[in-house]
Amino acid sequence: MPLHRPFLAPLLVILLLGLCPLQAVRAQEGPPPHVREAIDAVLALFGSEDEAALDTFLTSAVSPAADRTALRERLRALRADVKGPFDDVSVEAEPDGLRLILATADAEHHLRLVLGPAGITDLRRLETPAPLHLTRDNLAATFDQLEADGMAGVVFVQLDSVVVLERAFGMANEALGIPNTLDTVFGTGSRPIDYTVAAIYLLAQQGRIGLDDPIARYFDDVPRDKQAMTIRHLLTGQSGLPDFFHTPADWDPDLAWIDRATAEQRLLAATLRFPPGTDRQHSHAAFGLLAALVERVSGQRYYDFIRTHFLDPAGMSRTGEYGETRGLTLADFAVGGGPQQVGLPNIPPNWGPTSWLIKGSGGMYSTLGDLRRFYAYIRSGAVLDERHSAPFRGPMVQLDGSDRGFELFSISTPSGTEVYLFVNQHIDRTTTARVMRALERLARTV
Repeated sequence: MPLHRPFLAPLLVILLLGLCPLQAVRAQEGPPPHVREAIDAVLALFGSEDEAALDTFLTSAVSPAADRTALRERLRALRADVKGPFDDVSVEAEPDGLRLILATADAEHHLRLVLGPAGITDLRRLETPAPLHLTRDNLAATFDQLEADGMAGVVFVQLDSVVVLERAFGMANEALGIPNTLDTVFGTGSRPIDYTVAAIYLLAQQGRIGLDDPIARYFDDVPRDKQAMTIRHLLTGQSGLPDFFHTPADWDPDLAWIDRATAEQRLLAATLRFPPGTDRQHSHAAFGLLAALVERVSGQRYYDFIRTHFLDPAGMSRTGEYGETRGLTLADFAVGGGPQQVGLPNIPPNWGPTSWLIKGSGGMYSTLGDLRRFYAYIRSGAVLDERHSAPFRGPMVQLDGSDRGFELFSISTPSGTEVYLFVNQHIDRTTTARVMRALERLARTV
């Protein structure tokens, strides 16, 4: 099932790994309020050494169900070593809580934060792996070692408009002895969200929709609780729709086939997490409804619309949907390292046609070159004017992936910094996360 979470500049970088097949981190959205509040409370705790700050933390941020006496003693000891201010704070999701990584110029501190319905239930130290420090000088050698240790993919690093590393590493298809190349095709997780955003802004630019139009203008029989929901709400995480909308009857939360009519029916009937416009939580489902809106307004299939207006004009010949090859061969595709394996080999053409469970927010593949061409085209003024391309021209940090073994991490800034990391084979997820954090720190030093 997809996941999409925020990037909070300049202090807080959220890298939520390992929870769900599709992931994305984007610059313009905030985390769920209860997560933000818990992290803010932790930062305030370690930003002060007095007992009053500890009292405030225990009474206002900690759940009444927690053992506050034991927690007080543990936190007193922790605060002797863990001291802010911090250069950045990363958060990684784990099965039993959140891993907080509090970094200063000289050290990293890893803590486990566990949240319950009424607040924090536990906060304790975790073993801290040695931080990875990337520089212009050690980039190539670092990826040599990562390749030797078993990681496979493609990396591109451009700092202040100067390319400092561009290389493929490891095997695309180990069974057939096919190495990755710069043109190798990877599953791209939730990255199609950007195609959907571009499509909506193009329709707005053409005057065919208004971003503040209620969805009831375009969909029939919209229930009362969704009458006030607008296109802008869907775009900005304010719709209140659930993140996913598969059911127990679907054999897979990404790949089980449903059509557009079924998707619309489920989405319009879904229980909202909050009234539209009153809160902000990311929803992949919202982008599915936007993809359906693209079809209703344009009269074209969603895929045909983005193909006609963006993919083909940008020269994205190695980008496509699940279940199709676009004339590419087996040797062109990277095999996902799992843990989920679907098809032999485990590549997007073997995953069946893209279901409306993920249409508009996933279900596609691409390459380094094609994605760079997409963003260059979107920002060029050739298709979207300055106002409607604005969402793509600010700083962006994005993470997308799949439990079929693909991860895609990217950074772009207006100053000419671009970073892409495609991974199809992991050493382990912790190492992949360390590499992404190190790339993000390197990009921020420019």
